Amino acid sequence: MARFDIVANRYDAFCATPLGSFVEAVEHQIVSAVLDPRPGERVVDLGCGTGTSTLWLADAGCMVVGVDESQAMLVIARNKKTSAGRMEWVHGDLTQLPWASASFDAGLIQVALEFVDQPAVVLTEALRVIKPGGRLVLGLIQGTGPWARHYRMRAQADPTSVYHGAHFWTLPELARLMAMNPSQVRGGLFVGPTEFRTGEQAWAWESRYRAVRPLADAGFLAVRYERPMLLQQPNRP
Repeated sequence: MARFDIVANRYDAFCATPLGSFVEAVEHQIVSAVLDPRPGERVVDLGCGTGTSTLWLADAGCMVVGVDESQAMLVIARNKKTSAGRMEWVHGDLTQLPWASASFDAGLIQVALEFVDQPAVVLTEALRVIKPGGRLVLGLIQGTGPWARHYRMRAQADPTSVYHGAHFWTLPELARLMAMNPSQVRGGLFVGPTEFRTGEQAWAWESRYRAVRPLADAGFLAVRYERPMLLQQPNRP
């Protein structure tokens, strides 16, 4: 059974809460700015889950393929409809993608690298299927931020949590893992779960925190890599 099969039926419920709506909006804002999807582009959403990111990419006019190892999550994703582009769904292993090299204009790994057993292999495959000159964006729960601390506490309290055994990445760790420097890094979710009261208050604090706090305090990162003409392999941890 895939890790997220057991939570598939309730996975989207968090985004319907005021806190979840705030988290989803901040992440979407940051990822969309960094990825900069363009109508007509072919994009692969790796670890797509219930298809939240796949849907907004398609609504932006992209031709999107969502890939996930959880059949239960994909069942929910397949019921979502786009108003603009096209969505396809593939049940697959992120370490063995079923496409030829240079098949996509861009790729997204949105809060999925935290849960894979072979991150270097996943990144190698992701870069392989992106065209030279294309881009790969990682959306990450930053290991030094308030949300990683929150999820670590949840995992410690409940060994059955999907966050048990998750790895929350930091920028120095990514620098050691990747064989290239990012072209862009943007952070957000400085507001942690214990600070949240209302969406209006959270957005006001988020704006204030972004102006004065260091990037290491961000709960979420969007990190963009440009796919070079000659592809190097990420380093194995």
